[in-house]
Amino acid sequence: MNNRIESLSDLQAERARLKNQIETSRVGIRRQFDDIKEDINPARQVVQTFTQLMSKPKNNALQMGVVRGIDMALAYTPIGRMAWPLRFVIRFLLKRATANYLSSNQNHLLQKSLTWVKEVSDDEPKVVRISEGKPKKHWKERFFRWLKDATAEDDIPRAHVVESLPLVQSERPVRTPL
Repeated sequence: MNNRIESLSDLQAERARLKNQIETSRVGIRRQFDDIKEDINPARQVVQTFTQLMSKPKNNALQMGVVRGIDMALAYTPIGRMAWPLRFVIRFLLKRATANYLSSNQNHLLQKSLTWVKEVSDDEPKVVRISEGKPKKHWKERFFRWLKDATAEDDIPRAHVVESLPLVQSERPVRTPL
């Protein structure tokens, strides 16, 4: 405040200026707070996803099946032969994450698996059309055909074969030490 307040109108003007300054400060703080929330949003999403995956799943048949399946699968991997604290932590994390993921997406996964079974079990044979011509060969196949042609036996000079000695035991026994 630069001027002295001498009248009621000066007081009302000063009061309006201070209210405006407070509101401007509130808006600035709110904007800064929103910027901070936006900056930490990826970290918050990671933490939220991790806590959802690591929460204790419901004790149902799906969870029991996942636990048994992971135990059997890890028994035959290098993880099954690790030191027990590391093996315990890895098994715990895998069990929780898998059980929670499957329980949260079970309808979608069931629908996907049933669709796959239907596609696999269709009895309709796939029609191969002969009139389409030759399929285009992949570059790997062309390379290996070129390599085979380039190293054909006709181009390689023949080595002279020397007759080998017969592999017959000698008439005298050979003495060896010991």
